[in-house]
Amino acid sequence: MNPQLLFILTANRYRPLIDMDLQMFLDMLPNLLNFIVTAAFLTYLLYKPVRRILKARADRVEGEMKDAATSKATAEELKTQYEQKVRDIEVERNAILDEARKQAGEKRDQILESAKSEAQDVKDRASRDIATELEQTKGAVHQAIIDISTDMAAKLISATIDKNAHDKLFSEALAELEATHAFSKETAAV
Repeated sequence: MNPQLLFILTANRYRPLIDMDLQMFLDMLPNLLNFIVTAAFLTYLLYKPVRRILKARADRVEGEMKDAATSKATAEELKTQYEQKVRDIEVERNAILDEARKQAGEKRDQILESAKSEAQDVKDRASRDIATELEQTKGAVHQAIIDISTDMAAKLISATIDKNAHDKLFSEALAELEATHAFSKETAAV
């Protein structure tokens, strides 16, 4: 038989999906009642506990989410405090470094000033020592010139003056000395 023809023949006749008659319905009725009772019993027995378990789980997850949010907020706050402390420490470090630089500059200036003062003192002392040495050298040279001149004059005089002239000069010097001595006694008596 041709399949197309069979389709056309069956298409004209209406057949319900479930062809149920009264006997079949009555046979199904106990099964249907059994299913409804079992479903009600299982709903009563299992639905509420499962619902409680699911609600407890949902509450626990919600609590954990709140804790996580609180922990996150606390972490953000601690992070903000940490960053503020780092900034404060950086500012304090810069202030300490600036103060140390300032003190080092002042100390350097004091050391330089002290060194300049000491150098000036050394220079002044050296100048005084040089002047003193110069005066002593001048005095020594002057004395040496006098000694040399005296020696030369003595040699020259002793070579040119004979014994009589020497006696005559000695007596004159003695007379002058006595005259000076007598004059000083008269002035002392007055």
